[in-house]
Amino acid sequence: MARAARRSGKKNKKLWLALVVVILIIAIALGVLYFVRPDVLQTVLSLIFPPETPQKPDNTTVTGDILSVQILDIGQGDCIYIEFPDGQNMIMDIGSEFATTSPWDAIDGALQEDEVENIDYLFITHGDYDHIRDAKKLLDNYEVENIYMPLEKAQDSATWLNLLEAAREETYTDESGAVRTAAYHENVGVFAISGENWVMNCYTYDLEDYPEGTNAERINSVSPICLLEYAGRTIVLTGDSNEMNEEYLLGKGYFGEVDADVLKVAHHGSYSSTTEAFLDAIDAEFAVISTSGTEEDPHEDYTHPNPGLMQRLRDYSDVTPDGDHDGFREIYITAEVGTVTVLVGENGGLNILTESGEKEYVGDGADSDTETDEGGTDGIADGTADTSGAALSARRKDI
Repeated sequence: MARAARRSGKKNKKLWLALVVVILIIAIALGVLYFVRPDVLQTVLSLIFPPETPQKPDNTTVTGDILSVQILDIGQGDCIYIEFPDGQNMIMDIGSEFATTSPWDAIDGALQEDEVENIDYLFITHGDYDHIRDAKKLLDNYEVENIYMPLEKAQDSATWLNLLEAAREETYTDESGAVRTAAYHENVGVFAISGENWVMNCYTYDLEDYPEGTNAERINSVSPICLLEYAGRTIVLTGDSNEMNEEYLLGKGYFGEVDADVLKVAHHGSYSSTTEAFLDAIDAEFAVISTSGTEEDPHEDYTHPNPGLMQRLRDYSDVTPDGDHDGFREIYITAEVGTVTVLVGENGGLNILTESGEKEYVGDGADSDTETDEGGTDGIADGTADTSGAALSARRKDI
């Protein structure tokens, strides 16, 4: 028995010695590959330890806490109604062209339908009438807690000065019943607005570089470019940004790592906005233009959307392929499809609804290649083609 035990012990020692030798040989081989052929080493390691395949969001479903961005069809102007996933809200601009229909009914109707009594944020991108027309009326009819405005010198019109005075005097009632003065912020430099799991990073001129004078180009150029981020998605909001501030902000290097999903095209589709360099920087897949003109029949005075700009959008392709869609999947014009609603779920799902029901995007699932057409609603939760304002709101809430 003793001899058998000794023989067994010697065999185990030999096995351990052999195992150590094998490990040393493998370690030496890997070390040589690390210095001589790192590419081969990477291949070997990937075979031994295969990487986890990232799960693509199921875009056909928008679930959980939802971010909703409605780019309202209010003619020649801008009015964006945002409902954040944590229950806060924002009105970004609220204006339309002089001597045309006021946007008030559209935004007031949307707020009343959602039973909104207080506004968390009023964000004014710049002082043009087609962006501020009913802003004072909003302050007169709703309590607003936070107001974001350009510098006072960014405009000098009577409408602007009246709004400025009202904004600085705005009060609201807090949860304890106390009346407080609204927080007034000036849009300068880099700043952020954030809530639970979402952030909106905004970029505009530093104070020392802020444009002097109130000609049209400079008024438009103070519009901040904002990146609204939630659940891995990015929506770019631009006001009437133009080549002047786009060049300035790109020169600052602010958009080096952006991979956007939706772009609200600046200045209603003006030719002097949304430059190729800016498109290359943000790498968006959907574009929305708020204007009263159509692609076939642009606005007679402003030529919005401009044919040259439309061609620029259609010709755009990714400078650096990144695995997502190359170029724009779809371009929405409010005069053609009505109000455009962008929905992002906490799962990263993305849907884009239109008031007309045309060209709706409901993700890349097996049953929905890219978008629906001509009133189709595949992938929309309630499966109906009702495109009234009430139905649009109901669909947005139920998805």
